[in-house]
Amino acid sequence: MTLLDDVVGQASEGEAVVVLRKLMIVAHRLQAVPLLAWVKNELNGYSSGDDLPTYRGPIHANVEAVITGPMGNRGTNTLSSHGVPSEFEGLFEVAFREPLASLEALAQSSDSAGIPWDPAMVGLYNQWIEEGKVPFLQYWGVYSARRMISQSTLQGVVDIVRTKALEMTLDPQAEFPDAGEVGGPTIEEPAVEATVTHITNNIYGNVNAMAQGQDVRQKVTVKTGDLVGALTAAKAFLADDAIAELSQVLTAAGDAAEKRGRLMRFVGAVKSGTVTLAGGVASNFAADGILEVGNQFFGWAMGSVS
Repeated sequence: MTLLDDVVGQASEGEAVVVLRKLMIVAHRLQAVPLLAWVKNELNGYSSGDDLPTYRGPIHANVEAVITGPMGNRGTNTLSSHGVPSEFEGLFEVAFREPLASLEALAQSSDSAGIPWDPAMVGLYNQWIEEGKVPFLQYWGVYSARRMISQSTLQGVVDIVRTKALEMTLDPQAEFPDAGEVGGPTIEEPAVEATVTHITNNIYGNVNAMAQGQDVRQKVTVKTGDLVGALTAAKAFLADDAIAELSQVLTAAGDAAEKRGRLMRFVGAVKSGTVTLAGGVASNFAADGILEVGNQFFGWAMGSVS
C-alpha cells in the first residue's frame, strides 16, 4: 500500500487531522510548497495576516442578544443587521482561524458555540437603536450579544477540508501512484507540477476565493460547453451529491427552451434550499452562482435569480 492509498482510506473514514498529517508528508516529498502551506495552516490554524479559504469565512452568523426593558424586564432576542452600516457587517459574520482539531471538537460538542460582541459594539448598537437606524422594541436595549455558531456549520468546514484532502490525493494518484513515496516524483517534473498547480488553484484560485456578497458574475468564468470547468466552478456553491444533479441538468438533451427550463428549475431548487449546498454558502448566493455557471456553459446572456 502506498502513502496515497493510505491517505485515501483515511479521508474516507478516518479523522480529518490524521488525513492532513499524512497529506503533509506527501506535499513535503512532492516539494509542493503552496500545498504544504495549506496543510500546515489547517493543522496549526491561520494567523491574522493569512487569507482564509472561503469555506472558513467570513460566514453569516445569527446574533443572539440579552435585552433589557422597562421595569427591569429582561429577555433574549435575535438582532437584525438591517440598518447596520456596511463597515460593521463583521458583527454578523464569523471567520474560523482555529486549528482544524479545535473546530472538529466544537462540532462534536453538545454546547452551542458563540463569539461575544465587544462591549463597545454593544454600546454602538444601542446608539443605532436610539437613532432609529436599526429595528428594535421600543424602550428596550441590548445588554450583551454574541455571534452564534452551529455544530452543523463547524462540521461543514471539517467535511470540506476532508473532501479537499481526498481530491488532492485522488488527482495525483491516478497519474503518479508513487507520488509521496521516498524517491518518488516531485514538482520538478512538468507533469507533476501541472497536477499540483491545478490542485493548489482549487484551494486558492478564483472559484474558491469568492466571498458572499461580491458580484458573482465578476468571479465565475466558464467556457461554453466546458462541463469540467462548469462543475468545478459549481463546487464553490454545491455539495458533491448536488454536483451530480447539476451535471445531468447541463448534459441532458433538448432544445434551448428545454435546457433553460431545466436550469431554472434547478436554480429554483437551490434557492429554496432543497439542494444540498457547500458548507457556509447562503441559498440566494448559491442560486445566483449556479445560474451564472449555467448561463456561461450554454453561452447565454447573464441572468439573475428573481
